[in-house]
Amino acid sequence: MRFLFILLLIYFGYQIFFRFVLPLAARYLFQKAAQNMQGQFNSRQQPKAPPRREGEVRIETPGTNARKNNDDDGEFVDYIEVR
Repeated sequence: MRFLFILLLIYFGYQIFFRFVLPLAARYLFQKAAQNMQGQFNSRQQPKAPPRREGEVRIETPGTNARKNNDDDGEFVDYIEVR
């Protein structure tokens, strides 16, 4: 009789856990992940440059680490003529 009672208690415990507790925990974790992603998205959308005054002209040039590409001839293809 005691074994049957423990078995039923374990069965109903699993039912309650998987029906009520697990969905609440999953919903909480998904909401936290969504808030984290939303925060990351919003931080990337805001411009990093300071605002400029009206009429100010600014010329931006590439830095010294910028790679210059002087090869405007295109790509050379070596081919063999087949008859």
